[in-house]
Amino acid sequence: MDISEIVKLECCDNDFSAKNKNEVLHNLTTLLKRDSKLQNFDDITIFNALKEREEMGSTGFTNGIAIPHCQLEDLDSFIIALAVCKKGVNFDALDKKKSRIFVTIVGPKNDRKTHLKLLARISQILKNSEIIEELIHSKTKISVFETFLRNIKTEDKIRSKKGKDILMLLTVKDEEVMQDITEIFVEYGIHNSTIINSNNMENLLSNVPLFMGFFNFTGEKNIITKTIFVKLNKAKLNALIKGFEDRFGDLDNYSALSIIVLDIFFSKGV
Repeated sequence: MDISEIVKLECCDNDFSAKNKNEVLHNLTTLLKRDSKLQNFDDITIFNALKEREEMGSTGFTNGIAIPHCQLEDLDSFIIALAVCKKGVNFDALDKKKSRIFVTIVGPKNDRKTHLKLLARISQILKNSEIIEELIHSKTKISVFETFLRNIKTEDKIRSKKGKDILMLLTVKDEEVMQDITEIFVEYGIHNSTIINSNNMENLLSNVPLFMGFFNFTGEKNIITKTIFVKLNKAKLNALIKGFEDRFGDLDNYSALSIIVLDIFFSKGV
């Protein structure tokens, strides 16, 4: 999906203001309603949908970025609003700092896949501190609009360049980290993977009569619970590894996850 076709100038604001989180959501609703595609939706419906999503967990991230979003029944397309609040407002951000840039996404209830792609793309773009600064210092809503679109298109050109594919194998030894891994995949635009339930040699030997007594797994989790296969462009590898280590620390010292990367000799199909 071309984000440049979703973002509308009338849904941009370089001088956004609000006193608290509820007021942010109310004002973002007003900004979203400038798009004609939402003319048949009343304000309270949009506000409640955004608020319900926030009650599941704040969409205020780090570095002053917030990406509120929701899905609506009977909506058949996506709407994005861009708001820059120079003073910042408390939005329950992960780093406890005020949020200053709000990118709000409203999409159809039945198109979760596109919604996730938009979240991942926008999150990736706003990791760039130079883009953040340029947006914060925008003097007009046209500047906000053009800065965002320019950087989206630059990222699209980079993504369109084909590179060598690789196969990443992730061995997950603790079921509890699967949610973190899924979030990292979405953040870096990875939506296709194969997950296989697996065991390691110790689990197998523990069931062989000859070796019983050497291994004791009573009451413990399986040492290996899942193996994940992901095909990705080699250019993404370093960024993805950094994403894992930002979340889990040095993987050489982390027992719940290990990664192997293989060059792909031949690949055909999606």
